[in-house]
Amino acid sequence: MGLLGLLDCTASAYAPGLELVYSLDRATQGISIAADGRKFLSQRYSTTAAPQIVELLADNTTKLYPNAAWNSYNSSDSSSNPRRTFVSVDGARIGPDGRYWVVDGGSTGLNGSTKLVGVNLTTNAVDKLYYLDNLKASDSGIDDVRFSASGKVGYLSDTAGALLVLNLTTGNGVRVLAGSDSATAWFPMMYNGTLVPGYGGAGSTLAVGLDQIEVSPDGKYLYYQPCNGGLYRIETAYVDASLTNSTLAASLEDYAEAVALTPSTGGTTIDGDGNIYISDTNLLAIWKVTPEGRATILVQDDALLWTDLM
Repeated sequence: MGLLGLLDCTASAYAPGLELVYSLDRATQGISIAADGRKFLSQRYSTTAAPQIVELLADNTTKLYPNAAWNSYNSSDSSSNPRRTFVSVDGARIGPDGRYWVVDGGSTGLNGSTKLVGVNLTTNAVDKLYYLDNLKASDSGIDDVRFSASGKVGYLSDTAGALLVLNLTTGNGVRVLAGSDSATAWFPMMYNGTLVPGYGGAGSTLAVGLDQIEVSPDGKYLYYQPCNGGLYRIETAYVDASLTNSTLAASLEDYAEAVALTPSTGGTTIDGDGNIYISDTNLLAIWKVTPEGRATILVQDDALLWTDLM
């Protein structure tokens, strides 16, 4: 299997099952692959410089996607429109509707910059756009997106420790799980055997709330966890109902169930059998977690420095 992370391209061999399929001069957060095999890279990693989204072509070259205009944001240029450009891309996903969905985390205080962008892969044009300013909190970091089985509801992770639930028909949404135990980072963030420093001064460690999310193949469960680890799930019936039931929205944590004690994590994905694959930033590995919560290491290699979108 080919797993695209921050690869040490000088390595001559990898662990069994791990194959180098493409190397980059610029770090990437991950890859999204459409049903027809088209590949898209999120290249925002640690910088807001363009390009942020590119399509990886068959000859291993890249082109700006969906076009140059969407990748043209420049914070020093007052004419740049944050509502119609990628400001700070985080997550990306091929949705059940076949669109390429991009989560733009935006920038604090920049109205219209935090948004969910849907690109039609037939027309190669943006045809869905949801602004999230009215849903996020002042300290929100909107990071990733998944969808209900029907494709009518979007779930977006908020690293401040919350979940955004978005009605894709009306554009209405709600922020839930804020401050809940299951959405909060409780464990120290580890990277390759060391504690990751935080932003609270000397001795602090990085704490990233609800980050990774997945939906089970049958659409029954929404799985989620903080970046610091600890996998939970809630039935999507309850999550979706929180859109119109404020009492349920306020008590959604009551329906959460623990699944597995997972490690510090960069990214996740899920297969057709409901197994979740979780990157381990400490052991430089990929774990496989079954729907029953049984966890085993699938592959471990020093090349998997911080595997993000899978």
